[in-house]
Amino acid sequence: MRRYLQVLYAVLFFTCANTAYTVDLVEIYGYALDSDPQYRQVAATKRAVMEQRPQALAQLLPSLSFSANAFTNEQEIDSIFNPIDQTGKVTFGSHGYSLDLTQPLFRGDRIIQYLQSDNLIKQADAELIAAEQDLILRTTTAYFEVLAAYDNLGFAEAEKKSLSRQLDQAKQRFEVGLPAITDVQEAQAGYDRAFAAEIEARNNVDNSTESLREITGAYFSGLAPLGETMPLLSPQPEEIETWTGAALEQNLNVLASQHAVDNARREIKRQQAGHLPTVDMVARHSLDETGGRFGSFESTTSSVGVQLNVPIFQGGYVNSRVRETHERLNAELEGLEQARRNAQRLTRQAYLGVISGISRVNALKQAVVSSETALQATEAGFEVGTRTAVDVVAAERATSQARRDYARARYDYLLDTLRLKQASGSLSVEDLSQVNRWLN
Repeated sequence: MRRYLQVLYAVLFFTCANTAYTVDLVEIYGYALDSDPQYRQVAATKRAVMEQRPQALAQLLPSLSFSANAFTNEQEIDSIFNPIDQTGKVTFGSHGYSLDLTQPLFRGDRIIQYLQSDNLIKQADAELIAAEQDLILRTTTAYFEVLAAYDNLGFAEAEKKSLSRQLDQAKQRFEVGLPAITDVQEAQAGYDRAFAAEIEARNNVDNSTESLREITGAYFSGLAPLGETMPLLSPQPEEIETWTGAALEQNLNVLASQHAVDNARREIKRQQAGHLPTVDMVARHSLDETGGRFGSFESTTSSVGVQLNVPIFQGGYVNSRVRETHERLNAELEGLEQARRNAQRLTRQAYLGVISGISRVNALKQAVVSSETALQATEAGFEVGTRTAVDVVAAERATSQARRDYARARYDYLLDTLRLKQASGSLSVEDLSQVNRWLN
């Protein structure tokens, strides 16, 4: 039985290894979520920032420390007024320990630092969600770049194959004395350009595959292509100002910048607290034991009290720190304004891209039909001698370009819909799943 299972597993392994498995966009995103270094870096930073709160809280809680000491001492007594002969050197040991407890009662800077931890965590949360949205868009872009590269390769191969056929026909017709030699030369030139375009297309496939691997950490043998039944939907609501307003309030980069501004304002107060007094409750228990020529000595001390520290002059350090934090607040405010303007620009660009993309896709779809019809007519005219090889090459090139433009326009339309939601702060994995449903 064991031998049978080993054989079965071996058969299944080689069967799966030799079967091309097509992955879709959601599966690719799963790989990216686990492997993309850029996203993982932001996630690690978020986990590190989460430690700011317990660290700030620890500054407000009691601290307990224990210290101990042991020494070897050498004592020398030399006095002419000593009536008893106690002069000379003596060596003895001493030791002791101390247990100290400190409970901050008022530390203005530490209280504000604890409040700042909320701002830092909220900022890190916004940055992590922004990184996730960015990963969705980068993954989708890289995925469609691979599909576009394969599309272009297919169009280049079809163009080369068609022009190869036209070249053969031109040569055959020249051999029987029908066309001029220029038709053969034009057909040859068109074929050579198509051959070079195919080489470039293969190189673009390799480059786009590497770009996808950079995000996912893996190579894939096949990607699910975009289906022909993809709907062309307008943004809802169909008002650009509504989307712009949502972006100014919900864009993740704007929210992160707003939390950074709040943190900078509190940092000013924290530095200003350097002028305030501090109050701590302190408790101490210590033991000191020592010897000497006159015998051993042991001292035990226990004390509890309140300690007040009032800063009077620190050389202008606190004032300088306050001025510095004011300028850092100004920098954060400028960063917030930049984030708001950027969000507004990206939202309007993406919205207009979606609207124009719908018309562009429909127009290019019709352009493909028209160019294919024109190509068929030109090829038919070439066969009967009413059109030249120059006309065929031009029609073939126009058809290939129309097909490339149509395929690219569909990908751009989908990417603009995702960019619009990213700019408005509403992009989610569900949007990715929706695009994934349109794949074959």
